[in-house]
Amino acid sequence: MPRRFFNSLLFLWNAFLDIIFPWQCCFCKKETKQYPLCENCRKNISINSSFICPACQNRIYDFSKYCCSKNNSIVALGISSFYDNPILKKAIHSFKYQSIASLEKPLSGLMIKFLEEAKFISTLKNTNIDKANIIIIPIPLHPKKQKQRGFNQSELLAQNISAHFALNLESQVLFRVKNNPSQAKILSFSERKVNVEGIFQIALDKADLLKNKWIILVDDVYTSGATMQEAATILKSYGAKKIIGLVLAKG
Repeated sequence: MPRRFFNSLLFLWNAFLDIIFPWQCCFCKKETKQYPLCENCRKNISINSSFICPACQNRIYDFSKYCCSKNNSIVALGISSFYDNPILKKAIHSFKYQSIASLEKPLSGLMIKFLEEAKFISTLKNTNIDKANIIIIPIPLHPKKQKQRGFNQSELLAQNISAHFALNLESQVLFRVKNNPSQAKILSFSERKVNVEGIFQIALDKADLLKNKWIILVDDVYTSGATMQEAATILKSYGAKKIIGLVLAKG
């Protein structure tokens, strides 16, 4: 059976089970009422409370004041939690590799909680950033990989964040044109940087949407940052004003 067909069946099967049967927590295996990550396990995932500079790691409380933006396409990075938390690690793995799409709600909830803890909306106001000038863009998967998985996990997370904060979402502006090997399989930072070179393109019919906009670039896991930097660089080359990175966890 082709893997793509198998993953599509797995995605549909999990969706069917979500409707017919009660959820089971993907970590502790206890029955849950809403999502496959129970309330107790969610409480054991610590949430950060501030954005940081992606280069020097210093905290950022005002998006108009940057630490190391001269050599960095991303002016601020929001890391909701950390991948070494075994509960979160298991949830992300189940979400991405077992096609448990219903984990989008509790996982995006962690990101929303981070944004609230970091006083994201008030920080925007203090920086005089109009919500109309903000676009949320998820890091895209290559079409082949998205067909295999059944969905783009970053897009599902971005959709929930967009809806919660009433921010514009554009998931058809940035495209992945190279099906490069997974960054997780590459240890060297220099090799990771080479691995992501030229993997993204902009949809030319939507390029004008980027001009003078603040972009919130959403991904699930941030490791070396090479993928997000590559995406941010091309977005800026098409006129985006500033890029803020937002991830579920740091690996």
